[in-house]
Amino acid sequence: MSVALVWFRRDLRLQDNPALQAALDAGHVPVPVYIHAPHEEGDWAPGGASNAWLHRSLAALDADLRARGSALVLCHGDSQAELERLIAQTGAVAVHWNRKYEPATQPRDASIKRILREQGVDAQSCNGSLLFEPWDVAT
Repeated sequence: MSVALVWFRRDLRLQDNPALQAALDAGHVPVPVYIHAPHEEGDWAPGGASNAWLHRSLAALDADLRARGSALVLCHGDSQAELERLIAQTGAVAVHWNRKYEPATQPRDASIKRILREQGVDAQSCNGSLLFEPWDVAT
């Protein structure tokens, strides 16, 4: 079976997680990854309370994964570089993630998707938090 990285961001859950489900539906073995990169968040960088929530949520997600025979891979640094390092390390053929919609993260995510696809990696983003995508809403 082929490997897919599942890049967790704010969606620190196994239930109702479109990116995780997409990786499973494609027949991949998911490798769950969280990359701590607050410098990439722009004006939406987390504060103290958010960091406390993040720490507890990552621990809970890792515990859920370990109960299922997996574990969360924690990384720090540049998202693109860390994903490329993990792809090389695991032999992943795909990366799945749920979209974020903040202005600072959209260009970064589009760049990551483009670069990974140019490298032959199936990069897929999913709607993980909205009823409708912003670009699908018309007035």
